[in-house]
Amino acid sequence: MNFSDVLIVVQARMASSRLPGKVAVPLNGLPLLACVVRRLQAAQAHLPLGLRVLVATTTNPVDDVTESLCGDLQVDFFRGSENDVLDRYLAVTAHLDDDHIILRATADNPLYCPARTAKIILHHQASGADYTSIENLSYVVPEVMRVGALRGMARRATSPFCHEHVTPYFRQHPEEFHVTQLAPTWEGLRPEVRLTVDTPEELQRMAAIHDALGRDNNLFSLEQVYEFCERQPLVS
Repeated sequence: MNFSDVLIVVQARMASSRLPGKVAVPLNGLPLLACVVRRLQAAQAHLPLGLRVLVATTTNPVDDVTESLCGDLQVDFFRGSENDVLDRYLAVTAHLDDDHIILRATADNPLYCPARTAKIILHHQASGADYTSIENLSYVVPEVMRVGALRGMARRATSPFCHEHVTPYFRQHPEEFHVTQLAPTWEGLRPEVRLTVDTPEELQRMAAIHDALGRDNNLFSLEQVYEFCERQPLVS
């Protein structure tokens, strides 16, 4: 990996407590994880710097499937702690300098916006922040942080909740870091439209979106998604 690259780390596992196996479920012919990875990789077209995507999964044997999906995608992967997700992030970034930029993405959000992902990276760089995210987090825009800030936060964040959800400490203690929280409606985002997959109903909704809009490897725009949800109220 080029050390000047931005690294996007996607946390993914088959043994999801709410919807096991969802990362492998097809959306318009592509596994959900593939949709996540490809949309994040597409942010490269909007950036003047390199970008890499890595999947951080678990050592649970069930995630042999996740490893196989990564092989099909030809994307790097790492296998670490199943429950201590923060530890996974520390492990996959151990070789990076403190000033390296990484993003946190999750495999239950298959509609990440490539253009807005690039914009939040550039905003983070320009502001000199330690951590940048959408207020209340977003289903379609990842979080951004400096590796040094991740390491400093991890030394302070001792609760199981923080180790499971990785970044809450930044938002709970903004006085300890340079934290930037962007408005939920930043760059035209519509936070009222729930675009994640945690339940069978949400998976069905996501499949309907991809079946209706899916073309070009499912790289349709977020604006198309919002328009579809307006036409199909049950999908919003």
